[in-house]
Amino acid sequence: MIFETREEALNRLLDVIDKDIIRDCVVLSVSKRGVFYAREIALRNGMLEGDFLFIEEVKSPINKDTSLAAISETRDYILIQELIESFEITDDYLFGEIQRVYEEKILEDIHQIRAGEGIISLEDRNVLLVDEGASTGLTLLCAVKSCINKKVASINVAIPVIAKETAEMVEKIVDNTFFVKVIEDYVSTDFYFKEYK
Repeated sequence: MIFETREEALNRLLDVIDKDIIRDCVVLSVSKRGVFYAREIALRNGMLEGDFLFIEEVKSPINKDTSLAAISETRDYILIQELIESFEITDDYLFGEIQRVYEEKILEDIHQIRAGEGIISLEDRNVLLVDEGASTGLTLLCAVKSCINKKVASINVAIPVIAKETAEMVEKIVDNTFFVKVIEDYVSTDFYFKEYK
């Protein structure tokens, strides 16, 4: 356990964020868990809380706890090729699932949350991607890919707790990262909170 509550995690994250760097960023939550952090970071820093970048993971038919891919609302996707090959998943199945997840989950969220409107324009804007935790980084990498393809000016990431391997990977591909705790042997995001709602 690292944090007593989400509020503690937020306050410690705010302590490590460089306010000069994020001043003109659009804040994007990359998961439902990240919404609390994105909203509070924006409110407490007088920033534009931009939006929610909808991303869903595609699970293995063999092990429903294992993600094979992630797809974003911008139709950008990331594949975990090693798992796809080890489970002997066919391209037909995989891309059929990616399409199904997009239509059944992402489009539904877009209609419920934004009344069917697409994400705000990100071109030439500085973006702050926010989440509560990151284990494999699959969702985060999909968000980064979407931002790159939307031609953002810069990509910054703020997450209270993240796996060490994921942190090292993300630090190589974005402009700035803000992490409270980098964990060598990451268990699960819930594990690092005493009280989790």
